[in-house]
Amino acid sequence: MHEVASLWKYHRTHHLTKHPNPLLTLYADTEQEFFDTLGIPLLGYFSLKAMGLPMGYYEWWVCHQYLVFAELVGHSGLRLYLPIPNTLNPLLCWFNCELIIEDHDLHHRKGWKSSGNYGKQTRLWDRIFGTCKDRIECRDDNIDWENTITMPLL
Repeated sequence: MHEVASLWKYHRTHHLTKHPNPLLTLYADTEQEFFDTLGIPLLGYFSLKAMGLPMGYYEWWVCHQYLVFAELVGHSGLRLYLPIPNTLNPLLCWFNCELIIEDHDLHHRKGWKSSGNYGKQTRLWDRIFGTCKDRIECRDDNIDWENTITMPLL
């Protein structure tokens, strides 16, 4: 959406906010919201079906709730080292590719059309393609690793 002019004209409104918060998560053009609400989920559904991995309603609902959570947390404005729930996080942490709240916040703060931290579930592709931005608040030397919080899955 950032690199293709015909898509950027719809996504740019979402980037008018430099300090995201949950109320501004949905701040976007109608076309982008329509595509995010219907286009991307249907593309994902039919892609999985074509690969022989069809999902029922309940599996699809759980996946959708995960995406909603990741979107809201990514736009929360919180300053926590809180990775997005991912079963591969231990492996991703080893390669410094885990996605935390600050990463998407920096995507808004430090970028416009050419940006970085594009990933929504991991920073793996950002690492591979050189678009990974350095963290500011959540660097290892800024984190109190002794007084941690956890987010239980259930």
